[in-house]
Amino acid sequence: MDTDKKRKPFKKLRVLKEILNNTGADRIFMSFVAFVFADALVIFLADPAIESYGDALWYCYSVISTAGFGDVVATTLVTKICSLLLTLYATLVIAIVTGVVVNYYNELILEKNKEDAEGKQ
Repeated sequence: MDTDKKRKPFKKLRVLKEILNNTGADRIFMSFVAFVFADALVIFLADPAIESYGDALWYCYSVISTAGFGDVVATTLVTKICSLLLTLYATLVIAIVTGVVVNYYNELILEKNKEDAEGKQ
């Protein structure tokens, strides 16, 4: 099989990675990922109701996704504060990354339209 065909399904992910790298949003995203793991550790250590680090990561996922499954819940003030900070950070990161990607694509479209207009002259 041709290597281009093998890579085609991942082309969109490569484009997204390139956009994040070119704009510096990759650092924001990676700091968020690190914050999630650190927050999960604090939650695991601070809340006796959360029995494993995996449960703490699952809890962080439910907080980020705003699903709030209810199978793992915050019972201490520290855990609730960590949850609040995680929610705020997740909202900001999602907004920033979305804005960066949309703006990048808009710039590409404007550049293409400008080139097309110059080519017609």
